[in-house]
Amino acid sequence: MNRVETPFLSIIVPVYNVEKYIHQCIDSILKQDFKDYELIIVDDGSPDNCPQICDEYSRKDARITVIHKENGGVSNARNTGIEHSNGKYIYFVDSDDWLEPYSLKKLCDIALVTNADVVFTDCIERFESGKENRVFLFSKSFTTSDKNLISQIQKAVLCHKKNPFFVQGADSAYPAPWSKLIKREIVISNSIRFDPYVKGVYDDGLFTEEVLEHTNSVSYSKVCTYNYRILTSSIVHAFRDDMVEKFEKNCEKMDDFISKYNKGQDFILSEYARRIAYLSSFMSAYFFSEDNSKSKKEVYVDLKNTLIRSPWKEAITNVKIGDLENKHKYMLMCMKLHLFAGCKLYSKAKKIKQNSI
Repeated sequence: MNRVETPFLSIIVPVYNVEKYIHQCIDSILKQDFKDYELIIVDDGSPDNCPQICDEYSRKDARITVIHKENGGVSNARNTGIEHSNGKYIYFVDSDDWLEPYSLKKLCDIALVTNADVVFTDCIERFESGKENRVFLFSKSFTTSDKNLISQIQKAVLCHKKNPFFVQGADSAYPAPWSKLIKREIVISNSIRFDPYVKGVYDDGLFTEEVLEHTNSVSYSKVCTYNYRILTSSIVHAFRDDMVEKFEKNCEKMDDFISKYNKGQDFILSEYARRIAYLSSFMSAYFFSEDNSKSKKEVYVDLKNTLIRSPWKEAITNVKIGDLENKHKYMLMCMKLHLFAGCKLYSKAKKIKQNSI
């Protein structure tokens, strides 16, 4: 098979320590009805057998390029893929996820018909228990060049209640790079990259905001093209000592974005809502996690010091309560009043719910 010189689509797959899942991911791409693509696999210094597995795939299909590099994190790996891409559109796939057989054809058909800069589609959340959850990003399909509407979608990336076509439960999919097809020219001409500074914590949200800032048209179809595997060991779910610190770096970069593009107050309020949502999630994932070795007193001191410093203090003080889900409204009250027992209760309730999924 001859290598496609100028493919319609560049698929970028960052790979690290996913030997258990990599075959399902790559096979789901190779079995697509749509064939006009290049597959760029970036081995981010994976310590398992993934490098050899990826090389074996590349020997069988000339459309596949495998890049081996020292471990630098998922942001760096995605950037490497961008720099080696040639397609009209870019599409990201995480190496522990997989596509539906029709996914690329559906996505590219929409792009061909609408010529949209960004194409959104839906996903299914796949839990380790075997349960699944169908996620709809918007309540109806649409194509738009309305800059005000695109601005609303930008805010929805931060706060899903800002969604111009609101639907419950889609918040996790808006920032994800795999939820969208993106014109490569937008990324290249505006030097948009994933920011390694934030260490993989919401780097996709920052990337998405930059893309939408330079986007003139968006299309969305209510079709499920992606299977998103939710693992408790992932960077956003597993306990890490520097979890809060990493997100504070992300907030610093989001403040830079707000300043750079002179974003208005409604955008800033959307960002505050995002911070409250993430701080709420840290209750179970960090502060009151079973893996946190700190004493009860140390945890309470850590939590108190977190709440009174930037970037959390501004969000707690200024967020609009109407922008929050009910569970986050409860958490906002606990944070404002330093009701740490209430924060712990929230953490326990969330843990019980997670264990039931």
